[in-house]
Amino acid sequence: MNNKFELSVSEILKEAFTRCGISCVITSKLAEKINLSASMELCSEQQKVFSHNALADILCFLIEGTANLTRVENNKDQNLAKLKGSLIPLGISALNAPGRYSADLTIDAGSRYLRFSLKKWHDLIYSEPMFGAKLLAFVVARATELVWASRGLQRPISGENRNIAKGSIHKTGKSILPRIQEGAFFSSLGTENLRKLLKYCELVLYSKGQSIALENVNSDGLYILFSGRVETIFSCQSEGKLSRKSRTIVRPGVALSWSNGYSSMSAPYTVIATRDTRILRISQSSLAQLIDDDCALGSALLQRQIWQIGRYQESATGLAHFIGNDEGSLLDSLLKHNGSRIPVNSLLHGAAHALKSRFTRDHAFNCLYQSIVNGNDAERSVAGLALDSLKGVERENRFFKQLNNIYTRVVAAPWDINSRTLLKLSNADFARAFDRVPYVIMGQENLPSDPRSIFIYNHLAAHPKNQLANGQAFSIDSQFISAKILVPRYKDGGLRIVRASRKTEFWRSGYYSRLDNIVVHTLESDELSETLEEKHFRKNQFFIQAQRAFDNNRPIVIAPEGTSETPDNLTETSPGPFKSGAFLLSHYLTPDPLIIPIALANFDNPISQTVFAAVIKPAIRIRDYVSDLEDEKSLIKFLGEYRQNFRGYVEEARNLAESIQSRSLNEQKNMSTNVGLVSPVEEEFEADIREVEFKLSEQIKFQKKVVLYGSSTFRLWESASRDLSIPNLLNLGFGGATLKSCRVFFDRIVVPHNPEKIFFYVGDNDLGSGMSVDEVLYEFDLLMAQVSEKTPQAYCYVVSIKPSPFRADLESSILQTNSKIFELITKTSHWSYIDLHSAMLENSGRLSSVFFDDDPLHMNDLGYAVLSKLIRDTLATSI
Repeated sequence: MNNKFELSVSEILKEAFTRCGISCVITSKLAEKINLSASMELCSEQQKVFSHNALADILCFLIEGTANLTRVENNKDQNLAKLKGSLIPLGISALNAPGRYSADLTIDAGSRYLRFSLKKWHDLIYSEPMFGAKLLAFVVARATELVWASRGLQRPISGENRNIAKGSIHKTGKSILPRIQEGAFFSSLGTENLRKLLKYCELVLYSKGQSIALENVNSDGLYILFSGRVETIFSCQSEGKLSRKSRTIVRPGVALSWSNGYSSMSAPYTVIATRDTRILRISQSSLAQLIDDDCALGSALLQRQIWQIGRYQESATGLAHFIGNDEGSLLDSLLKHNGSRIPVNSLLHGAAHALKSRFTRDHAFNCLYQSIVNGNDAERSVAGLALDSLKGVERENRFFKQLNNIYTRVVAAPWDINSRTLLKLSNADFARAFDRVPYVIMGQENLPSDPRSIFIYNHLAAHPKNQLANGQAFSIDSQFISAKILVPRYKDGGLRIVRASRKTEFWRSGYYSRLDNIVVHTLESDELSETLEEKHFRKNQFFIQAQRAFDNNRPIVIAPEGTSETPDNLTETSPGPFKSGAFLLSHYLTPDPLIIPIALANFDNPISQTVFAAVIKPAIRIRDYVSDLEDEKSLIKFLGEYRQNFRGYVEEARNLAESIQSRSLNEQKNMSTNVGLVSPVEEEFEADIREVEFKLSEQIKFQKKVVLYGSSTFRLWESASRDLSIPNLLNLGFGGATLKSCRVFFDRIVVPHNPEKIFFYVGDNDLGSGMSVDEVLYEFDLLMAQVSEKTPQAYCYVVSIKPSPFRADLESSILQTNSKIFELITKTSHWSYIDLHSAMLENSGRLSSVFFDDDPLHMNDLGYAVLSKLIRDTLATSI
């Protein structure tokens, strides 16, 4: 091989092209142009070549030696990437608007680099379009080194051992153009170029859990998120420690892989579909063909990939290298480093300040999501990085919001609502709240089959971050037992024992007085002035109420400490001294109940920094420990000894919380946990719902009296208003919607419209995600209760789950679910059933293929024509 320093610039590029698999003819005239556009530079000493945010005028390629990309952070230089390699492009942010550098570049002494005048670079690209396309393809191939270096890596490393799914390929339909125009990646290409580009594209459908790409496995094309949701995972190294970072991406139009049409390039991410997801793919060969057919369009697409590589770098530096002291620091830092690209009136500027208080954080996150939906490229990028880095804080905010919603639902409920119904809805709300928090439950095999048992637990202090503005502090530990342990096992959260509120605790009495609880007086309650007879009567009533619960086949939940307001009510010291009440209660109940100990840990910690843990221990009977409950000395001895035993249980729960993330999936089989497995509903659908809300804010709400609500079968029905001849119809469908997500967002996007009629399409994605028929029915029953509570005036219609080629293996479950939903609806007023499933079958009972084109999950126009007729016929015969 020739000494590269004896070669001209054109000869160096030609050799480099060949190593990257790029074939390019360089004539003598073109070589002359290239050589006049760049110069070879030798650094006799360390040289600062350009500065962060400076207006760009050169583009460099490192040939030999080392270079460093840095930024100033807290008055100190922060190293973003150390580069060592051949022909690594430096300053690529100069190639896209606003044409400024994204970091400081320093090249070390003894290093050599090519220096292109940016003006001459652009002249070369435009005057020699085919060479320009090949040159940009080369930049894409070599710019990947910037991403690895930004992650602290010399080269990409292997990620998870998974199989890459092929997906289900179908054609790009007629509605694809307006949808991809909204994506950030395609924002600068223009309508005519996008029409041309679609000829080289295909849509690929992936199921939840399938791997779309793997880090360090060669990318076979350019992948753009079209619809759905993915988790992207990448490796990084900081201070010698290797770790894995992740980003959740739901915004359409984000590039998830790269390709230049010629070179072998390791994928930048492991990409996993977290719900049914469609990818717009341009294969490696198709991209090469595009460059041959239309080199100008090819250059435009490659230039957008260079822009996207800059976003990959930002992800790495933002998520792997940031060091901050508070929630707003990262956002402040990102705004500073992207100052030249962020508008002065951007909503992001106020978000960092709003993040610092739990009472204003919701406004901050609203600003971040609005920036993702409506902002420019830089605002979207910064907001997305901030959201990824603030996941723990956002969970904390969602949890706090949900506590506010639960409290409001209860205290504002009509007085004629049944307290058991209100408690049922409250438990469902708390279950949603705890889905936002990492948790683990062990020992569920110790739950007895008979719900008529007493469940005791150590009562932990409420954390100040969970206290509502009026002073209400929930006992979230007991709520966790009801919502996440008892309801899943017995469909009943149990009858809880709560202390009587003080007269001044208006916030507390207003809540607990509406629910089905047993109220007892403790030292924290107001002092009672009562006779011995009145005291005896009051205590006797406690046993009567408890027995009534057993007679109704209900569990009872009680904390033997009777308080959460002592120094012992912290995980490190819990439990406090046990009182006899819970154990004496078991002596008086029929049938003789089991006492099931549940040890809790970390419910006194902020949820953004902890894992909640519960360990369910084997049941006991008090008579096995104390033969004579009238013997006060024996009873006190038992309480002291059992408290010490329980302390060991709490320590077990604490250790479980600390170790759960390192435990293998096999070890987790006998546990219930959401750690590393699932995301909260809000995390999965928040961006979709925010976009719906922002669009709704531009419409006149009171005119929209007919609502479509559910998953993409409705969302993709763009002509629904015209097909149904309902001008005041509002389509609130959102991609991937499940029954739980429909419940979560019902109050936010349906209730404000006060609709007269609501059409639901639900259950399809629930079965697709692995839920059983009974689980789907349980979620549907909760949805019906919520709809009846929040929109009692609305008449509701449920469209049956459709058959589809993509869900062919679930046909039996679909039929069972449809049948059970139909049975439930026929017993309920103000609800009707629309049987789409049967209408899509042939006489033989098989699915008719005429209702689907290339997309095996979503119906074609003929399918929607059938659905339109069914709805019109139903409306004509119903109220």
